[in-house]
Amino acid sequence: MNLLRLACHLPIVCLMVSVSHSGKADISEPALVPDIAIQALRLACDNVKENDFALAFSDVVSSARRDLVRGETIFGWQQKIEFYDQTRVAVQRIAPQGELRRVSVEQFNSSSRPAVLLVSDQNCQINQARAIRYEDDAAVGLQPLNSELVAEGAEIAMNPPVPTGVDPGGVPVALVDSGVNYLLPEIQSRLGRESDGQMIGFDYWEMDDRPFDSHPARSVFFPQRHGTRIASIILREASSAKILPYRYPRPDMSRMYQLIAHIARSGARIVNMSLGSNHARDWDAFEGAARRHPDLLFIVSAGNNNRDIDIEPVYPASLTLKNMLVVTSSAGDGYPAEGSNWGKENVDLLAPGERIPAIGFSGEGIDVSGSSYAVARITALAARILTENPDLDAMQLKAEILSLATSEPGAFVKSGWIKEPSDLMRDQDLASIQVIAQETFTEFSGVSDAVFRPMLVFLSQSGWTADRVQTLIESASRIIQQCNIVIRPASLVSLATNDGIRDFSMSNARLITKVMKSDRARVFFVRDTVDRPAFDAVAFGTRNSMSTPELRFTAWLTTMTVDPHIALAHELVHVLMDDGTHSYAPTNLMRGDTSPNNLELTAAQCELMQRNARANGLLE
Repeated sequence: MNLLRLACHLPIVCLMVSVSHSGKADISEPALVPDIAIQALRLACDNVKENDFALAFSDVVSSARRDLVRGETIFGWQQKIEFYDQTRVAVQRIAPQGELRRVSVEQFNSSSRPAVLLVSDQNCQINQARAIRYEDDAAVGLQPLNSELVAEGAEIAMNPPVPTGVDPGGVPVALVDSGVNYLLPEIQSRLGRESDGQMIGFDYWEMDDRPFDSHPARSVFFPQRHGTRIASIILREASSAKILPYRYPRPDMSRMYQLIAHIARSGARIVNMSLGSNHARDWDAFEGAARRHPDLLFIVSAGNNNRDIDIEPVYPASLTLKNMLVVTSSAGDGYPAEGSNWGKENVDLLAPGERIPAIGFSGEGIDVSGSSYAVARITALAARILTENPDLDAMQLKAEILSLATSEPGAFVKSGWIKEPSDLMRDQDLASIQVIAQETFTEFSGVSDAVFRPMLVFLSQSGWTADRVQTLIESASRIIQQCNIVIRPASLVSLATNDGIRDFSMSNARLITKVMKSDRARVFFVRDTVDRPAFDAVAFGTRNSMSTPELRFTAWLTTMTVDPHIALAHELVHVLMDDGTHSYAPTNLMRGDTSPNNLELTAAQCELMQRNARANGLLE
């Protein structure tokens, strides 16, 4: 039996939502019939009296309003309306000092499950709307709607089954967080698995085997997504790690005892916990379980409250557990990053956690900041240490991590600062870098008084091939030849690496150039960049390689580069000039933004290139 809730007071186009006793909300096309949620929103926009809701809907059982108060100031009201069939509507009007800011309406089905959310702006125009699809009383899809309340974009999965797979091997890392989006290939392929292909992990929030990334405490319609970001950082910086995802039990934190026991049985020794609260009692069960399992190392966030947690504790960071390592985010100068917590007694380490490249819930590349992400980076470091020293126990692993810290410039934490975790303990990555082929390079025409002979290196399985590299270098040479310089590469090398090394980062670049040493200029063709700010191509001369001299006279090109032959010529000119200056001239090759029309070099640029390249021994 379907109960269609209608209110017939306003002639407006709205979404028709039929709510069945099975718990399923069916979304149809817009109809010229106002829905109960729309009517409630309009009434709230008009700031009607409390009793007017009962008058507008014929079968109201109860209706209660309360003021929203901050301090002594009323900034709006909230009203809950219940109907005979047990469906409910919750209405909230935010209007500080009488000025309308927002109205929101949530409609719940007869099983008290949320079905529809509508949000309007100060002009009562709907600017956010979402509806939940149910199957067999379980939420399976979250559908964004546009301002006309028509489905817009793909439905967002809610608690889907975990695809089966094959265990990737490597160091197991337990991730206690909001879950992960295990539908993303980058995550799915790196999940720890049982022999039958089932994922190792659990959802202690909903008590099922689907720890899907969702933190709906604020809103089930707009859940926070956190765990996927953390997992992506760990997996990028520790190519040997595999993730065991656990969704933490916010509804009942006593379940932390079961959660930790499950991790202990899984074989993991590293536990990433980028979460916390102000309430010690929330963590009683965790504390007991952590003490019971000294073989686990808990790497924990200090939090982002901009305070000294020795004075104002945050938990679990402020617990006195020997097998816990507390991390906060550092700025580039080694001081705590803006907003990050600190504590000389309760915080062990500072590590960079600002503007860290990560993968978001939907698979998009994003930059993230905060102590949570500093924790993920130290977790990745711990996984790399265990890869090279698999017999370390939890306390030995903790000691090894702390031994890598250097003195911080301030006095904010107990053990110091790890300036760049991704540079440390990379022996396995280094060993993976192998020359697999010296490719044949076909000489191409070009007569010049000066010959530039760089080494060309492309990473296998990165999207580059020998033929593509040759085509690009020929095109770049034709552009540069206007300055009477011809490119004749000294060699073309194909390089095998671990997957995590195929993207450019300063850490990866230092590792690759350690293997591919040369007195010549070198050009590296890589998959993408994880550095920030992100550039499709980059070159290093004398000035910007002072702290990394091994990168001097190198250029790096990603497969993402637009007009790659022009970008390559642009970066090679930077190398030959030994100068990072850009031009503002309309068609100049050295403009900051490359385009098909930017191909020209001035006589002055050519003269500078010839002079400096000869002085640096780059021309024959």
